[in-house]
Amino acid sequence: MSVIGVVNYECGNIQSVINAIEFLGYEFRLIENKEQLFSCQKVILPGVGAFDYAVDALHSKGLFTALQEWSKEKSNQLLGICLGMQLLCADSDESLENKKGLNLIDAQVLSLSKKIQNDEKIPHMGWNEIKLITNNIFSKEFNNHDFYFIHSYAVFVNNEKHSLAKTAYGDVLFSSIITNGENVHGVQFHPEKSHEYGLNLLKNFITNA
Repeated sequence: MSVIGVVNYECGNIQSVINAIEFLGYEFRLIENKEQLFSCQKVILPGVGAFDYAVDALHSKGLFTALQEWSKEKSNQLLGICLGMQLLCADSDESLENKKGLNLIDAQVLSLSKKIQNDEKIPHMGWNEIKLITNNIFSKEFNNHDFYFIHSYAVFVNNEKHSLAKTAYGDVLFSSIITNGENVHGVQFHPEKSHEYGLNLLKNFITNA
């Protein structure tokens, strides 16, 4: 049974992710440096909070360039969750200092408040439906089911081949699951807080991705 690495860079509470992994019956290892990262083949990058702070935290632990290097090995599999997904992208509207993301997937993170034209509340918080576009990574069982979201920024891909699922909020359609087409994936929602289907999605990543 493979050990699942969980990147610990002090950005949000990772305990819910750890609890979900243990509930599914898998072992986890906290990753706080490059050596620990390269000891795992399946890694989850969680995250809650500000983009700039997260980028700085990854750099401070030597994990920013390490994740880029580690991801070049296609047998390694990375899953970003919420802010972790946004860090996979090239850049973000949230950055006040023009900091760059990991750029592992060709996409930008844009402010929902600038995109939405009606009176929808920001942040987008609560349960919402995902619609799978392709099925080369995650099971069809997740299509048209609700997952738990909380975010003020959303991902928009430059090439639709990098979008695995879309979610509508107000008049905006954003990518709720993204991929590089090989070994790097991201979900905007919190699967660890999304009950049965969220747990099944995590299991799907752990066993199949």
